[in-house]
Amino acid sequence: MAVITISRQFGSSGEVVARLVAENKGYLLVNKAMILENLQSYGIQDDFDLFDEKNIRNIDQAEYRKLEKRRHRYLEAVHNFIYDLAIRENLVILGRGGQVLFKDFPPALHVKIIAPLKRRLETVCKSYGLDEAVAARLIEEQDRDRQDYLQQIFDYNWLDLNLYHLVINTGLFGIEEAVALVVNAAQLKEDMGDIPIPPQDDMSFEETMGQVQDAKGSAPSFAHPSENEFAKMLDFYQIKWLYEPKTFPLEWDSEGNITVAFAPDFYLPEHDLYVELTTQKQKLVWKKNKKMRRLREIYPHVKIRIIYGRDYRGLLRKYGIEEKGDY
Repeated sequence: MAVITISRQFGSSGEVVARLVAENKGYLLVNKAMILENLQSYGIQDDFDLFDEKNIRNIDQAEYRKLEKRRHRYLEAVHNFIYDLAIRENLVILGRGGQVLFKDFPPALHVKIIAPLKRRLETVCKSYGLDEAVAARLIEEQDRDRQDYLQQIFDYNWLDLNLYHLVINTGLFGIEEAVALVVNAAQLKEDMGDIPIPPQDDMSFEETMGQVQDAKGSAPSFAHPSENEFAKMLDFYQIKWLYEPKTFPLEWDSEGNITVAFAPDFYLPEHDLYVELTTQKQKLVWKKNKKMRRLREIYPHVKIRIIYGRDYRGLLRKYGIEEKGDY
């Protein structure tokens, strides 16, 4: 499974680049038309024009409170739809906060398409049959809506270049060149993910560590050998840890009973940080990612990091530890 997300300034031809990249790679293009076509099964098609990449804070305050619950249900459905697709398909995602939705997914490539204002004005005037003054207002409105959308929904700055691996100026590169840059970057990222980390000559953890003990001096019973190996790594670096010390409720039924909960694998008390290992198959990883997102929504003060399978296996290879099974 692979994901390429494309964010774009209005009038920068980002839509064309996304379509051509999807055709070149044979990926499924997730854009406005595709999402609208599939939202019927979620029963929220009527909300699309109202909420899709829109800023709704410029409406009456009372009306805003009324619409906020509807928008929350709409966004949850759209995000779940995209995540469900990503389990089964290789995707090119145009907008919709894809650069944040897949921010913690290592194989994803995040691209931003920009262009000088003069080039964008020419493109918008030609595409929509507008004069330059109207085109300028439309560009300003569209860019502001997208920036406000990312800020409101994800609390990220649309202009933060740290969200992107690649920024392409279509005023300097033609469309075909821009497509080639994205395709080549995606291939390079894919190839680099397969480069193994050579073992070191130092003594392995197996040779230097005995039975592991947590910060309280107890020897926990791990659910999987990968957790035991990770604990050995922490002990080697003298990092204090606790194993599954706390369970966070995530969902409740109508009577207040907990229906979904999440217990992160490790807690590092000196860093006030929870760590979750996930070396399992990709379909199961997405379920865990969904719990992680829910935890961050309900407990924003909790610091938690997830270590994905590729990173985990790289650590094992680096220190000469043999991986024991799938997790």
